[in-house]
Amino acid sequence: MKSLFVILFSIVSLRSFSQNTAAVQGFVIQGKISSITENSFVYLSGFSGTDTLAKAKVLKGVFTLKGKMKSADACIVNFPAAQKRIVLFMGNDHVMISGSAADFSDIEVTGSPTNYEYEEFLYQIKPLNDYVSYFRNQLQMPQTQSGHDSLVIMLNTAYNIYQQSIEQFIARKKNSPVAALVLAYNYDMEPNKDPVLAERRLNSLSGDALKSQFAKNLQQVITNDKVASVGSKAIDFTQSDTAGKPVSLSQFKGKYVLVDFWASWCGPCRRENPNIVAAFNEFRDKNFTILGVSLDQDKDNWLNAIQKDSLAWTQISDLQFWANSAAKIYHIQSIPANILIAPDGTIIAKNIRGADLEATLRNVLK
Repeated sequence: MKSLFVILFSIVSLRSFSQNTAAVQGFVIQGKISSITENSFVYLSGFSGTDTLAKAKVLKGVFTLKGKMKSADACIVNFPAAQKRIVLFMGNDHVMISGSAADFSDIEVTGSPTNYEYEEFLYQIKPLNDYVSYFRNQLQMPQTQSGHDSLVIMLNTAYNIYQQSIEQFIARKKNSPVAALVLAYNYDMEPNKDPVLAERRLNSLSGDALKSQFAKNLQQVITNDKVASVGSKAIDFTQSDTAGKPVSLSQFKGKYVLVDFWASWCGPCRRENPNIVAAFNEFRDKNFTILGVSLDQDKDNWLNAIQKDSLAWTQISDLQFWANSAAKIYHIQSIPANILIAPDGTIIAKNIRGADLEATLRNVLK
């Protein structure tokens, strides 16, 4: 999903102005762009960019794109001659695009109510998340530790305002594909994802919102994330340990077990290993253990990393890299990653690292 947002925010944003237009059968996009190459073509594609919905030739800076949308959604207007493209949320509207090819940041768009909603997201909701990200980053900076409490207060305030804005937006725009975009963007940017909350919000939408690519992509991600969500039961798997002996997750039932997904080639994993070693040494006698699952391919590299990093707990792998069967079961998209499982097999925490790992274990194990 993140690749969608890389595209979305790297493409020129549009300045939109309110305009009343009569309903049309299908869409009409009329463009007037100065300084654009004469006889060049303009293409309208779906947001994925793989399908062409309409194309037109530029004559004296003017072009007209016509077609029909199944439902309102995000599109891209491509100007190959200028090597530019713009995002346009639209349905079967009569849209006007004007400006200069010399400065696409000043392109003006009118006629699409859905695009006005997109502008509201860009200029009112997204900046709130930028504030949240800023305060989160500041809390990670060593020089700001003296003002830690104040930063936490500012972070919590910004985060609450951001989440309230999301709730208010989707309540007002239940049928808009931009509401689905807002939810997908929020979920993608959350370090501690809550698939239950995301699904509740998504289920509150209707109409074109649920038909949009953002809603479909988000639903798939939620489905995947719920497999290993906090509160769900862990799914059993079996792989071979360093001696080739099969080991199953279910063998650890009755203990608190941290399933740690890592690899010898993963720099962040190796830097996190000292924290995991410290946690293992501190809590190993308190009904706690660790099961390491490596996404390695080369067994020698795997074994050498275990020895070098002093990983004294059970280590398993099928040596299938990203095709590791356990990683696929738990939809692991990046490493390091981990899940903490209670003695009854319930997942009680995810992706806890550094000081958070120690604090969580200390709280759980009393």
